[in-house]
Amino acid sequence: MFTKPLSSDLPSTIDEAVNILLADLRLLDRTRMGSMTTEELDLVNQVVGLQITRDFRLWSGNELLLHACLKSMEDSGREDADPAMAIIQAMWEKLQETHVLRLVK
Repeated sequence: MFTKPLSSDLPSTIDEAVNILLADLRLLDRTRMGSMTTEELDLVNQVVGLQITRDFRLWSGNELLLHACLKSMEDSGREDADPAMAIIQAMWEKLQETHVLRLVK
């Protein structure tokens, strides 16, 4: 699903992580994710959260991104979620602006 970044290409911000992930998503998958509810994001996290954690080394050397994710979760009141969820949430919010199908009259 996602291409694993090289260690020198590890993102240091949530926005950078989102951009890397979105670059690998097909248009159909972007549209599907943009149309999800917030509850459905937990399913996305269950499916790809561990891969995001591993690929971006959230618990094994990528301190900048880990701290950004923890801060984001704290700010949103979701302290019980794992750091990958902060990235998934940010990706969903970006897709809400750009890839939600709207009815045209």
